[in-house]
Parts: sequence; C-alpha cells; structure tokens
Amino acid sequence: MNLSERIAHGLSWTLAARIFTQGFQFAFGLALARLLTPSDFGAIGMLFVITGFALAFSDAGLGSALIYDQAASDAHFSTVFWLQLAAGATLTAAFFFTASLIGSFFEIPVLEPLSRFIAFTFVIQALGQTHSAMLSKQLRFRQLAIVNIISTIASGAVATALAWRGYGVWALAWQGLLAPAITTALLWLQSKWRPRFVFDSRAAVDLGRYGLYLLGHTSINYWLRNGDKLLIGKLVGAYDLGIYTRAYTLMLLPLNNIGAVLGQVMFPALSQLQNDLPRFKRSYLSALQAIALVMFPLMIGVSALCEPLVIFLLGPQWKEVTPILQILSLVGLVQSIIFPVGWVFTALGKTKEQFHLSIILAFVFVAAVGVGVIFGIKGVAYAYAMWTLLSSWLNLRLAGSFINLPTVEVLKAVAKILLMSAVMGAIVFALDRGLLEGLSNTTRITCGAAIGIATYLGLCTLTKDTTFVRLSRFVSTRFA
Repeated sequence: MNLSERIAHGLSWTLAARIFTQGFQFAFGLALARLLTPSDFGAIGMLFVITGFALAFSDAGLGSALIYDQAASDAHFSTVFWLQLAAGATLTAAFFFTASLIGSFFEIPVLEPLSRFIAFTFVIQALGQTHSAMLSKQLRFRQLAIVNIISTIASGAVATALAWRGYGVWALAWQGLLAPAITTALLWLQSKWRPRFVFDSRAAVDLGRYGLYLLGHTSINYWLRNGDKLLIGKLVGAYDLGIYTRAYTLMLLPLNNIGAVLGQVMFPALSQLQNDLPRFKRSYLSALQAIALVMFPLMIGVSALCEPLVIFLLGPQWKEVTPILQILSLVGLVQSIIFPVGWVFTALGKTKEQFHLSIILAFVFVAAVGVGVIFGIKGVAYAYAMWTLLSSWLNLRLAGSFINLPTVEVLKAVAKILLMSAVMGAIVFALDRGLLEGLSNTTRITCGAAIGIATYLGLCTLTKDTTFVRLSRFVSTRFA
C-alpha cells in the first residue's frame, strides 16, 4: 500500500476502535455518574490532575521523537525503553512516599491512600510506551485498536462493578490503574519487539533534543488544560470541581475522539512528508476541514440542546453543569481546529518553537484564570474561552509560517462549514425553546438531533460542499 492507502487504512481502524472504546467509556461514565457523587469525581479529579501531569515525564517526549526520526534504529528504541522505565519507576517512588503531602494540600484525607495506589500507574505505563511508539511508527493501527478496545472495556466493567458494590471513589482509582496495566500487557503481546540491554548515549542525546522541548510544551500545555481545575479544587471546593469537571469532560469527549483518531494516524504519516512541504500542507489542510465538518455542528448542537442533554445523561443532580457546558462547548468548537497544529510542530521537528509559544501562553492563562476564579466556575469558563481565542490565533500563525499557510487561509477554508453549522444550531435552539420545551428530555434530544442532522446534511448537499463530498466518498469506500 502507498502512504495514502495506509493513512486511509489506519484511519478506518482507529475510527472503528474509537467508536467502540468511547461508546463503552461513555456508557461506563454514565453508570458511574449515577452510582457515585460529584464529590467522588471531584476528589479523584484532583489526584488525576497531578498524576496526569507526571505521566508526561515518564515518556519525556521520547516516544514522539522515535516516530519523528525516520532513521531510528533498534538501539534507539532500546535506549528509550530503559530511559522511560527509569523515569516511571522514579515517579512511582516519588508519589508513593509523598502521598501525605497531596492529602494535606487538598485537605482530603482519602487522597493519601489513593495517591499511593495510583502511584504504580507510572511504572506500569512506562513498560509499554516504547512498544506503542513502534506500532504507531509502523502504522500498525489494527493492533493498537485491539489493545484500546479490550483495555477500555475491562477497566470500565471492573470500575462499574466496584461502584455498584459501594466502593465509592476507589472504583475510579481501580479504573485508573487497570487501564494502563491491561494496555501494557496487550502491547507486549501485539508487538514482537523486545528491548535489548543496550544504552546508546548518542541516541539518547539525539532524541533528547527533540523530546525535551516537546516535554516542556506538553508539561505546560497540560497545566493550561488542567490548571483551572486545580485552582477550583483548592479555592472553591470538591463539589464545584465535580460540576466543572463533568462539563469539561463532556466537552472534550467528541474533541478527544476526533483528535485521537486523526492524531494517532496523521502525526506518523506527516512525519514521512517532512521533506515535501506542498504535499504536507495539502494533507494538513484537508484533515483540518474534515475535522471542522464534523466538530462544528456537533459542538454547536451540544450548546443548543445542553439543558435536556445534561439532565438525560447525568441526572437532575447534575443540572448545574448546563451553563458551564454551554460555554465550554463553544470553546471546543474553536479548539477543534487548533489541536492539529501540534502535528505541524512535531512532524517538522519544531518542538523548540512550540515550547517557546507555550511559555508565553502560560503567563496569559494564569492571569486569565486567576481573575476568572474570583467569579466561581462560570467565571473560570469565560476566562478559559477568552484565553482559547488568543491561543488559537498565535498557534495558527506560528504553525502556518512553517508550511506557508496564513491564518486567513485557514479561516476561509472552514468559514462555510461554520456558517452552515451556525444556521443549523439557530434552528435547533429556536425549536427546542419553542415547540419542544415542556416535553420530556428524551423527546427534546431526539427531535432536536434529528432536525439538526437533517438541516446540516441538507445544507451540505445543497451547497455541494467539497469537504462533505470528499468525506462521504471516504466513508462509503471504507465502511460500505
């Protein structure tokens, strides 16, 4: 198969896996939301904010460096494996022995034993990171799809069973530990590669130049995505954090799905085009339009049907999620065409420039959220939205400079899709607040979604949108 066919094949498997995993994950999430309390999610959310950041250090950007480096040898892979394992073991020890500090910081005693339990995630995940990078570099997405599906179902089922038996927040902790454990075991089964007792210092330096800047960006970007939650947890409380986290999670659900599907395939594929910038630009812009075609109407639709959607999915006790989700869903619309700029930075080896931009944005983020938190979780949501607009413009401008793609060209490429989505959203919102208001939440969601889909597909067909035609052909070819 040529590169285009391998990309299509990879997208097919990754998309199918994402549909299955997110379907099960969404179902498990709804079950857990009904079995557990906002405080349970808030408590584990505080812990996962910290551990999620630390997980980036066990990889140190070296997995991406292996994918980027087209000349990486077996010595490179073995060297990275031992570096990642050492980092994972160090983090496990650090979190295990400093667990009391985490509990004291948040003033929630249960976080101390939870921290010691979750600490083993670091070394477990480190054991499989190099295998995952190798499978991605080889575009072996069928194997990765199988791993993701099995680990999601198994960990989610155990967590739901534990929550039903009354284990409370510990059900979420077990889910957080089992998912990487099962993933690592399956990666070793799927990949025939085994690390050798080799450590090449020159390979470590070569990959480190790329990986350290990427690690710096990843670390900063992590706090840009999670620092608001840390401040809410510390200054406002676990209950409000639980509300904000559920809204943020619902917003990220479609964004992460689309991003994970395309990113998993496009980064290694674009890395192979790093010496052919015109083709690189065409492939990147085409993917950007495809993302907008799906994400724009989806995020606007969520905002229009937010009230019945929240109550139907989470229950009436989560009604306070509604105004936060309405704000964040529009933030997700903007972010949907921003996350792909990461492919440009990593595939072209521009991680240093990406890191420097992250530093600038971090200062702005701290100032914005610091002001927003004064006004509660809604203030944080508005602050996050304003920061997202600035971040989007700067990222598009910098990434575009590397591939001769001005920001205005990106906006023109998605303007028609945005207009069609806005028209659809206005119709759905008007009907929901007019004819459908007062009916059951199920009826409002069903009718609103049906009207929205019919309206959007009709607009795409009538205007003969080229992105819609191209994506329709791809879907019919791969899944018909």
